[in-house]
Amino acid sequence: MLKSITGCVTGRRRVLVALPLFLALFACPALAQAPSPARVVAVGDVHGDYDAFVAILQQAGLIDSRLRWTGKNATLVQTGDFLDRGAKCREVTDLLMDLEKQAPRKGGRVVTLLGNHEVMNIMGDLRYAQPMYAGFADKSSEHRRKNAYAAFVAWQKARTAAGKLAPVEPAPDAEAGWMAAHPPGYFEQREALGAAGKYGRWLRERPAVVQIGSTLFVHGGISPDLATWKPDRISDRVRSEVKAFDEYKQHFVAQNIILQYFNLEDIAAAVRAELDYRNAELARKTAEAAQTAKAGKPADTFEQEKKQIHFLSEFLGFNNWFSVHPAGPLWFRGYATWNDVEGAAQVAKLLEGLGVSQIVVGHTPQKDGRIAARFDGKVFLIDTGMLSSYFNGGRASALEITAGKFTAIYPDQRVVLLDPERAIAPADPASREESISGETPGGGLDEQQQAQPQRQPPPVAAQGAAPAAPAPHFWLDPDGKPLPFKTDEEVMEFMRTAKLVSMKAIGQGITHPRKALLEKDGLRMNSVFRVISEERDSAQMAGGQRELFFRDDYIFEPAAYEMSRMLGMDNVPPAVLRSFNGERGSLQVWVEGVMTEGTRQKNKIPPPNARRWNQQIQLMRFFDNLVYNTDRNMGNILIDKDWKVWLIDHTRAFRRHDTLLAPDALVEIDRSAWEKLLALDERAVRERLKPYLRNFEIGALLNRRKKLIEHYRAEIAKRGESEVLREFK
Repeated sequence: MLKSITGCVTGRRRVLVALPLFLALFACPALAQAPSPARVVAVGDVHGDYDAFVAILQQAGLIDSRLRWTGKNATLVQTGDFLDRGAKCREVTDLLMDLEKQAPRKGGRVVTLLGNHEVMNIMGDLRYAQPMYAGFADKSSEHRRKNAYAAFVAWQKARTAAGKLAPVEPAPDAEAGWMAAHPPGYFEQREALGAAGKYGRWLRERPAVVQIGSTLFVHGGISPDLATWKPDRISDRVRSEVKAFDEYKQHFVAQNIILQYFNLEDIAAAVRAELDYRNAELARKTAEAAQTAKAGKPADTFEQEKKQIHFLSEFLGFNNWFSVHPAGPLWFRGYATWNDVEGAAQVAKLLEGLGVSQIVVGHTPQKDGRIAARFDGKVFLIDTGMLSSYFNGGRASALEITAGKFTAIYPDQRVVLLDPERAIAPADPASREESISGETPGGGLDEQQQAQPQRQPPPVAAQGAAPAAPAPHFWLDPDGKPLPFKTDEEVMEFMRTAKLVSMKAIGQGITHPRKALLEKDGLRMNSVFRVISEERDSAQMAGGQRELFFRDDYIFEPAAYEMSRMLGMDNVPPAVLRSFNGERGSLQVWVEGVMTEGTRQKNKIPPPNARRWNQQIQLMRFFDNLVYNTDRNMGNILIDKDWKVWLIDHTRAFRRHDTLLAPDALVEIDRSAWEKLLALDERAVRERLKPYLRNFEIGALLNRRKKLIEHYRAEIAKRGESEVLREFK
């Protein structure tokens, strides 16, 4: 367990600026992968239907009429989503907790996985929680509600007085509306599922995925992006995000930004209001500091304020967290939506990468109320809509696995789905039109309001995938002589095929890039070879802050180049993938005869054309916000003899956050880049970047594109088009 990191003492107040993460398993370390028992029974989404759950466990021979374990040495796997929608979620949870204790005494085992609805409740996404509140109510509920409303009114007044909330006229029915949104049992449920609550503690110990023998069990599914991840790593990532959320929340409570019982929507709104306030305060202080600087006094850089703003912004990127992302293990629906041909190829790669024979998932209700075996019995979809009062045509079911034989258990029958001894294998239906739940991941906030899950469109020819190349740049050889390449494609082909003459360390940069001299057909050219490829759940940066989901990877170099070309930019040197002596990495053109921005500032060299310089910096900021480059610094901004700015080193770009890095610094944009930003085709972007980026990284980039468009449109509305859209020279 990492220690909590606090810091940045401002006066007498300590401000939390980074998050510790639990990277070790909380409990049950052996659950992620275990040898296959004689019998495994898997049950999908329960959603509070206690009676149906008990009945199917009895039908499967796991419990008796007195709820005692009778399954002997069998293993029960419940694949998540036992909360929400139904009225008896508490009873279902109590039963699972009790059976987890009972089963080992008889030689059995119970494994309860987290589903998306369990994590939703942990984080306060309560869109489907209303029916279960009554099960938590007690004789003190009304008293708690009145006290909570009084605390809310006091909080609202304090925030308004501090300028952090806009004044609102109290509505005559404000209290009645608030009470309706917080019925009896609401506060008890929030406390019970909190980090210190009875159910909250237990939930936070559950894994997200388990491998038993050669079968993998997970709620939503493992996307192809995660095909090589081990079960422990996936569960650790989900746990770390839950821990991170808990710490974010407690920080916000301590700072009076939110109240303890706020749901996710309330938390996000309050944090956004706090962020808007702090951004406005920073702008005001910066303007005042500029005036102070004119008087000859050193200007404050407001680093602490910027860290606090970054902290708030990082939280608001929770929609792209692993545990709430559509491609994450709790939300993924590919196994249900892939067609037969596409799915067979994807599943074959998945099984090979994961090292398993079958995958069992819930999450997507089957419209006929029957367990579906897909892709020649490689995938089993076991959510049959147990809560039949909610899912029309749904019914309880269980999947029994014994010696490679897979059997569906229903209240009135047993159906063999796969039997290796008898060669009984399922045939995939010609089409897949499941009754897919309309729930959306990430709390359904911001831009994720679609009623149906997104289905990946089939690959098509990328529209505009090869835009007209920018005016050619005359690259130089090591002696400063022009090379004969007329296009970027020619120089890239040279980098892919030229012989390596020498390789030496540059001696700068924390990723240890090397200078590679290439030769072909009598031509020589220098290039930068990067092999860094590192990924961690969190990493502490040089400035002391901690970055969640840290990734530093050479593969982002060609991705940045390709993205710049789609925008018609010519300030990112061409980059390709290449291997030397068994080392895989990226090669990028070495820009000869340049100085860094650090050198320029150190020597106080003014740009000869201040207007053109500022335009290039604006273009750099625009691009860094789009690709979410967290490592732009004085050493990776290059300036050639013509005062053209070159942008290199993008190994720490393409984060999963869909927030923008520093939108307030974006005051104008090149009209051509703006038009290309508007015209970007999503399928073209995915096709162009899929060799380098994961699906969720591309998705985050597309979301940032939308926010950049919104930002510049707001600037145009405020200041006028001529002040925002410029012809950059």
